[in-house]
Amino acid sequence: MFDRKPTSFESCLEAASENTRVEVVHGWIWKEEQWEAHAWCEFDDRVIDLTESRHSMPKFDFYVKFKVDPKRCKRYTRLHFFELVGDEGHFGPFDKEFFFAASSATDPLERLQ
Repeated sequence: MFDRKPTSFESCLEAASENTRVEVVHGWIWKEEQWEAHAWCEFDDRVIDLTESRHSMPKFDFYVKFKVDPKRCKRYTRLHFFELVGDEGHFGPFDKEFFFAASSATDPLERLQ
């Protein structure tokens, strides 16, 4: 499908297509000493991030590792995610004000306030 490694946003399509119980999450995560716009899927107490692993991982561990805060996230039902992909013609992020750049040296919440 890709001649390069899929982005986290693109990878959510596969995870959401294969699991009817997931919610798609777009959020700011702390990775490699900066905040990065990222995407993953959640169900129950598990996270599917195909850029990190082919297996689901505990949500708690993922949140701690990447300093995930619900205030830095936008959530979509899988059906709404599919609709947005079709309507927008890309995999996200969809909220361009909230995700103002691919990465940020400062906490995005400071800029958004």
